[in-house]
Amino acid sequence: MASTTVTSIVLILFALGVFALTAYAWFGSWDLVVRRPVRTYGEDEVEVAVLQMRRAIEEYERGHR
Repeated sequence: MASTTVTSIVLILFALGVFALTAYAWFGSWDLVVRRPVRTYGEDEVEVAVLQMRRAIEEYERGHR
């Protein structure tokens, strides 16, 4: 076989592989994935404390302008 024939066969096999991978990714599992961790007790308190600290920093910065 000529080298162009071998190259053509390899490229066709590669294209079929890419197509199969794309089809698997497209039609694969459509289950929802939870990307946010479940909140534990106490995280709300931390958020409130962070917001209070940010407000205090903003007030402090306004006072020095």
